[in-house]
Amino acid sequence: MIRKEPAFRLKPYRIIIVILLLVNTALVVWALYLLQGMFPSSATRFGYKQEVAQDLAAYNQRLATDLNVLDRKEVKEALATFNYDIAMASTSDELTQVILNHGRRVQEIILREAENKLLDQLLAVVNQDANVRAIVDRTYLKVNVTDQEITTVPNGILLPATISQMEQLLPPDRALSQQSIDIEIAEGVGRFAVPYNPVEHIQSLSDELDALRVKHHELRVATGLAEMSGEGIVIHLYDKVGGTTTASIIHDTDIRDVVNELFASGAQGVSVGGERLIVTSSIRCTGPLIKVNDKLISVNPVEIQAVGDPNLLVSGLDIIRSTMELKRGLRFEITRSDSLQLPAYARSSQ
Repeated sequence: MIRKEPAFRLKPYRIIIVILLLVNTALVVWALYLLQGMFPSSATRFGYKQEVAQDLAAYNQRLATDLNVLDRKEVKEALATFNYDIAMASTSDELTQVILNHGRRVQEIILREAENKLLDQLLAVVNQDANVRAIVDRTYLKVNVTDQEITTVPNGILLPATISQMEQLLPPDRALSQQSIDIEIAEGVGRFAVPYNPVEHIQSLSDELDALRVKHHELRVATGLAEMSGEGIVIHLYDKVGGTTTASIIHDTDIRDVVNELFASGAQGVSVGGERLIVTSSIRCTGPLIKVNDKLISVNPVEIQAVGDPNLLVSGLDIIRSTMELKRGLRFEITRSDSLQLPAYARSSQ
């Protein structure tokens, strides 16, 4: 009897190869696991940053509470803005920007408000001093504040008990930046005095002058003494075709009626025949001619330009337009414009 060999049998070297392949596979899986831990996904990084941002917000909240400034408006707004921006950040990059831009700024606001509150408390103690309440003439006092000591210049204005009470207000567990407080005392009341700074004073005057220039220009534009630009409408008034009677031609009263309706409808500026209207402008007939600001203008058509909301201006002219066209046969054309340029008023040389 002949024994048959099995159709398939792993030889020893093949078994070793299989074992090596299994070991290599396990090592690759383990390496991938380690790499995943070393290089977390974007979602994981976003979660980490959210925790950091929330921890920072909680720290700022505790800092404001410890310094007793949580009720101050600037601190509440800064904390609320920081928490809102954290909640609204949808990506890791956005959250990074929130942490970088707001984290330190919120702390600076908290510390600044803590020092402002301390200054207010120090001034309140100064105003309780009997010597201060007795001062009538204007007197200046400089209070020098360090970590644990307060000195004054000149010495002797404040009672020793007042200085001791002020020193008790200094926080024992927080270093303060050394600073000098200038106080102006008059009629028994002390107030913070702002030191005179020539550069800042000049800048303040320059800013005020620039604001006055802008306001002056706006007033000149509104009163017609400077050019005005903006959207509006252009009106052309024509006599009746072939008209020879008084009712069939354009008169100064017709122009004045149209102008009054325009201003009543919100026109910011109006020109007639190229002449800008101001509060003293006149529109009058001189025979068959029309003068505006004592200057002859072109007629048939008479051109009127108005800067303002085109819809309101057109709507305000509906009644007078219907009256002039239906009852007298005059022609009334209106064109809307996105950009009109009204000239400045020019005084007549006549």
